[in-house]
Amino acid sequence: MVKRLALLLALAGAATVGACTLLDDDPPVNTCKINADCFRAQGETCNTTTHKCEQTVDAGVDAP
Repeated sequence: MVKRLALLLALAGAATVGACTLLDDDPPVNTCKINADCFRAQGETCNTTTHKCEQTVDAGVDAP
């Protein structure tokens, strides 16, 4: 009885993990049409020629 319950719990856990991986999305693509499509807080701007978000040279916090 205990072995059967342990096997059932193991199978339920494996099924749960398998179902979660099916719902997982890929990371967002780094494409854009306008600057608002990029991570502006990280200093990214949209290169309208290549349609990719690019970091500016002076992006980020200045360290001493």
